[in-house]
Amino acid sequence: MLLGKVFENYDLLAWLRRLRQRRLEAYGVALLVVALATLLRMLLWGVVSEAGPFTIYSLAIIIAALVCGFWPGMMATVLSVLIGSYFFVPPTFSFALFSTKEAWTVAMFAVVASINVALVSGLVAVLLRHEDRQLLLFRELQHRSQNLFAVIEAIASRTLIEGQTIANAKEVFAGRLNALARTHSMLANNAFLGAPLKEIVAQELTSFSDQVTVTGCDIAVNTRAAESFALIIHELATNAVKYGALSTRQGRVAIQCSIDGADGSGQFRFEWRESGGPPVSPPARKGFGSTILFEVAKQFSQDVQAKFSPEGFTYQLRSLLAGIEAPRAESPASLAAATQERAV
Repeated sequence: MLLGKVFENYDLLAWLRRLRQRRLEAYGVALLVVALATLLRMLLWGVVSEAGPFTIYSLAIIIAALVCGFWPGMMATVLSVLIGSYFFVPPTFSFALFSTKEAWTVAMFAVVASINVALVSGLVAVLLRHEDRQLLLFRELQHRSQNLFAVIEAIASRTLIEGQTIANAKEVFAGRLNALARTHSMLANNAFLGAPLKEIVAQELTSFSDQVTVTGCDIAVNTRAAESFALIIHELATNAVKYGALSTRQGRVAIQCSIDGADGSGQFRFEWRESGGPPVSPPARKGFGSTILFEVAKQFSQDVQAKFSPEGFTYQLRSLLAGIEAPRAESPASLAAATQERAV
């Protein structure tokens, strides 16, 4: 318990990390610890019996391994064996071992000390790696929070200057924010490794499941692409409900994804195609919705197109697969399963 409290001190862990990185200083500290142990052992010559020639060295080795790491700890072990054998194992001031007892004492000390070095230095190394990971996660969380706040600020500022009434602006802002929040919930459930594109689409279009068909979207996209797709699909769905195919019961929306090629040269294609709705025409002015559909999409896509044909609105984007795909370790199926499992 006391040791655990000690290692909760961030400054102590930071000092240990710096010392272990400066190898020359680490070996110097280990050498100093052995020298101090030797001096103390000489001062206690008449107090400590000959039966325990390495008693004080055991503590010195543990300190060296704890503070300096494995190899400095092993150096302290070797020096302790040599110095202790020469000065304190009979016959003193000689490396000659006249009995099996002394040889066994030296051998057992060397073995036990080596085990202690491995255990103690390994424990501290694990604590330092854990601390490093915590710092990395903290910085990553800070970075993601800053990015998220920047996105929210952009949505809010652009929504409020689109010339809408306060009530309409509130509704539009809430819809965009909710789309982003749902995707972030999926990302958080998957440790921000990625989110299934099919789930992002499904959550946005749940109320129109009988009018929407989705094919080929079984791909897990990374965090950046997931956030962008959440806003893009929400904007497409909102426009379809207000002006396009989803404004009538007869309207249909077909969402199709496809992948051409593989590895780093693979191309991902996303298409949103409306039919059966009222005639559509290009908007008279470009608001933040157009910014989302084009400028946001161009952050990860090489080609973005929108067509206002008599048959219905069509939106397409193409991107390098490597630029949007989640890490290979997480497949779309596993990400989807994880999302559903946490939702239960």
